[in-house]
Amino acid sequence: MLNERQKKIIKILKDNKNWMTGKELSEFLNVSDRTIRSDIEYINRYNNALIESNVKNGYHLNFEANLNTYIGNITPQTSFERCFYIIHELLFKKNGLNLIYLADKLFVSSSSIENDLKQIKIILKPYFSLKLVRRKNYIYLEGNEEDKRKLYVNLLLKKIEGNLLNLDFLAAQFPNFDLLDVKKWLESIFQKHCYSVREIEFLVIIIYTGVAIERILCHDYIKINKEQENKENIADSTEFAIAEEFFKKASEELNIELLEDEIDYLTLILLKKTGNGSNGTTFLLNSGYTVNQLVNDILQDIYIQFDVDLRHDEDLKDGLANHIQLLLERKKKNIDVSNFYLDELKYKYPLFFEMAVLAGKLIKDKLNVEIDENDISFIAQHIGGAVERMDSKNKYKVIMIDPNNQALSSLCIKKLQSMFHERMIIVGCMNYFEKKKVIDMKPDLILTTLPLVHNLNILTVQISIFVNSEDETKIYQALNLLDQNKLKEEFAASIKTMMEPRFFYMDLDLDTPKEVLNFMSDELYKAGLVDENFKESVLKREELSPTSFIYSFAVPHPLNAMSKESKIPIAFLKKPIQWGEFQVKLVLLLAIEDEKQKTLRIFFDWLSSMVNDSKKLCSLMQVKSYDEFINHIIE
Repeated sequence: MLNERQKKIIKILKDNKNWMTGKELSEFLNVSDRTIRSDIEYINRYNNALIESNVKNGYHLNFEANLNTYIGNITPQTSFERCFYIIHELLFKKNGLNLIYLADKLFVSSSSIENDLKQIKIILKPYFSLKLVRRKNYIYLEGNEEDKRKLYVNLLLKKIEGNLLNLDFLAAQFPNFDLLDVKKWLESIFQKHCYSVREIEFLVIIIYTGVAIERILCHDYIKINKEQENKENIADSTEFAIAEEFFKKASEELNIELLEDEIDYLTLILLKKTGNGSNGTTFLLNSGYTVNQLVNDILQDIYIQFDVDLRHDEDLKDGLANHIQLLLERKKKNIDVSNFYLDELKYKYPLFFEMAVLAGKLIKDKLNVEIDENDISFIAQHIGGAVERMDSKNKYKVIMIDPNNQALSSLCIKKLQSMFHERMIIVGCMNYFEKKKVIDMKPDLILTTLPLVHNLNILTVQISIFVNSEDETKIYQALNLLDQNKLKEEFAASIKTMMEPRFFYMDLDLDTPKEVLNFMSDELYKAGLVDENFKESVLKREELSPTSFIYSFAVPHPLNAMSKESKIPIAFLKKPIQWGEFQVKLVLLLAIEDEKQKTLRIFFDWLSSMVNDSKKLCSLMQVKSYDEFINHIIE
């Protein structure tokens, strides 16, 4: 069984791809080098040398090993695995469970089973009709069929979340039929109807249909409200045709009953997953306020708070409008949806996630619905795609200098454009270097097929005329260097004024996130830089989603820009404290004034670059003074 720290070691190594030293891992996880060595020995002992070690370089993952299996591996000894087992037995055994027999079968004490039952009651809370009923030494699960299926689907998603792409692992959860056959039936029917869904949504649909078949085999059937069915007019939809064809196939192959309500229920599931028939003019809360107006308000707030203008991106508007309507439908029917990319969005793309937090707060305030981290992460995906589209317009200008004949030059240029069209544009092709012409073109990068020496401050890279894999690497490195230099110039220009010595705290001795936030906010208030509402806004933001990262730091901030001057107080804690899911020892509190929202984006760009460079981040965590910290920031 892997403990949480060991799973975090695997996750950090998986995210970084490169070698990492034991010292770096110990800094991020707030344990000794020796503990890291012991953890890695334990991981490798039971997981087929998952982590490779090297005296000089440290550790990295053996990607040929079955990584997903190890991350998702939860042994029967854990509370979740026992809860999953108990709920599964309650769903598929008609006569209840004998508690004495259960304790013996799971090799745990009666008190452990009692604790598991308490946990199961918590798991059941979102499913209003479901109740865990106890009669003498037996327990039963009572409630309607729809909630039972929702519960089991969500538990399956939880169980496989570390092993999503392994369909064999998923199929093993359905011993009474071959889930891979179900997948093939769905693919064939979808193709026949020219029907498409996102890959992740398709996986969820496979699970829904698998659970439906499993329940039907146990003679447990769904009951649909006919009035609701007629109201939604589902029988005329493509989704209905797909659902009907699917269950006819399942009935033939698995000898199960063909039931109208089951067809209708799958139709509704498909409609929810794809959002067909939605329209942004739908009114919300029986008022004149439409989905499109809400989307416009969200994009306006993002523009004001982050200085990122997405207000004219029609693809984003359509995507958000559709998503909000689906979100409302899910909330109304108490359907929980997990986003498998939550951690990646939150920790690798913090700017997109923060924009989505702002959007989520507006949705919550306007529509009076609860928004959780999964809801926020789906919004972040829409926003991130829009920002990437916008950024792709700001391509680097490149000059190609190549004395070869036109045919060879054209071949080379065509290949370059095919490889790098998203990041650069070739603005000129020259046979020879002419300084004045080059200056007039104002390129960011010069590519040349022969050695070239000049005195202009323009990055120059020599490549071959056929652009091989080595050349591709050189160009990627050059473009990344341009990105870094651009970020560095923007960030260095403002960082020293925002990170002042008077707001730098070394060895701050406090015990909880709230104590840290109270102290740092109060210091800003005493300096006259924020008002009394600042602290409350920072704490409310933490309630929405903790701002801690797996790499042992946190970036708290208010919901809105509300500072008189832009400052970023820094605190290195004397001892790590639990902050949400992670231990934290470095805190960067963002207090950005309303007119400096571009600074916020620059900061998050810098933060993303740090998260993706473990060596720099590890060095930053070890500084002992303000000057040393600033030097690491702008180096």
